[in-house]
Amino acid sequence: MTQAILSGLIIGSIYALIALGYYITHLATKTLNFGQGDTLMIGAIIGLSVFSSLKVMGLATIWAFLITILAVIVAQSIIGYLIERIAIKPLKNFDSISWILSTVALSIIGRNIAEVSWGKTVQPFPSPFGSNIIRFGELSIYPHEIFVLITTFIIITALFLMLRKSVFGKSLQAVAHNRDAASLMGINPRLIAIVAFVISTVLAGIGGIMIGPITNVAPFLGLALGLKAFGAAIIGGLDNPMGILIGGLSIGVIEQVVALQNSALKDFSVYFLILVVLIILPQGLMGKKVKEKY
Repeated sequence: MTQAILSGLIIGSIYALIALGYYITHLATKTLNFGQGDTLMIGAIIGLSVFSSLKVMGLATIWAFLITILAVIVAQSIIGYLIERIAIKPLKNFDSISWILSTVALSIIGRNIAEVSWGKTVQPFPSPFGSNIIRFGELSIYPHEIFVLITTFIIITALFLMLRKSVFGKSLQAVAHNRDAASLMGINPRLIAIVAFVISTVLAGIGGIMIGPITNVAPFLGLALGLKAFGAAIIGGLDNPMGILIGGLSIGVIEQVVALQNSALKDFSVYFLILVVLIILPQGLMGKKVKEKY
């Protein structure tokens, strides 16, 4: 049970990282990238391709991994920019839901391109930290899993500080509060939207590098991960980053604990939890209550 909880925290931290991408784009534009899972998959594929190529060239593992991270960040930044330009900007009337279909369409196109160019087979993603198991009493953990926990903690902490303390974070909150007033104060809402989507896709790409050595890589990798990350955002509250973190960790722990008893109920437990939370607390565990007028 303790091992399952530890594994759940590791996977759940990745869910939370991806889900924070939903939070940032929703805060800036009131829209979501429903292809977030597939952007994670693309990041994982790019990461595996670059890392494998550099290793074949004889580059040291640590340098190969650092260059891989940089390459994924650059590639995902371009993808995030294109998503905002192609799927969001032309649909400025956010009262409609056209952007939902446009982001889904882009994700399907990206997945099909990955299948054609990469193939449908599952490929192992070798961890740069080796495969030796570290034991703490009865607990077993891989070095890569320690890397996931530490890196996710650093990224989420930096993200919280950026949103609370930086000029961009304050500008993002100003645009979320009142777009027109923010424009009058010299803030460029369109630039904020672009940066928000870039950050969102970069977070997904880093999540792909993290989860690749745990689950391996394939073009269909991102669909389930994207849905569970969205579930984490819904459970925690889409407008509350701390709630999203709690939601991601909760989903990870619950699915691993249930899988310990019956692996066939692993996904069922996650989506059942989402349904229960939506019925009892539609705004999420820590989301703001909004009165609807009919």
